Amino acid sequence: MLPWLVAAASLVLAVVGWWPRLVELEASVAVSGSVAQWQAQRARERMLATPGVAHVAWDGAADGNSGDVVWDPRQQRGFLRLRGFVANDPQRVRYQLWIFDAGRDERYPVDGGVFDVPAGHDEVLVPVYPTLPVSRAVAFAVTVESPGGAMVSNREKIVAFAHAGG
Repeated sequence: MLPWLVAAASLVLAVVGWWPRLVELEASVAVSGSVAQWQAQRARERMLATPGVAHVAWDGAADGNSGDVVWDPRQQRGFLRLRGFVANDPQRVRYQLWIFDAGRDERYPVDGGVFDVPAGHDEVLVPVYPTLPVSRAVAFAVTVESPGGAMVSNREKIVAFAHAGG
């Protein structure tokens, strides 16, 4: 009988111990709309706490959009936070991130990936994984491109820009 009581008590303690985390997860998922966004938020927070990580706000964003860029040069990855961006139809257009590298010709920024802003989301977190190594990020830009993205953007429609300095 004693082993069953110990097992039951352990189960109760585990549930009580994890309950606050489960409530936090449920609240975060309800606000962001998906577990992926919740995971991105936690990873972004950890990245922000890391020394040497750049954190820059959008200098210029169209139509009252706002947000920021978090970039870790050692890990060669980061996150975009987009607030108030218009939802896109991936069949017609996609957003694309460009990373301007001090070590490269500014006519050819590094592709940071294409992404979408789903309808009904005021804030979206986008993980950034560039296609090429970035020696020193000096600026970030988001453009609107065709569904497949662009190899080289003509930059006709820049919807956000962040100057990282340097």
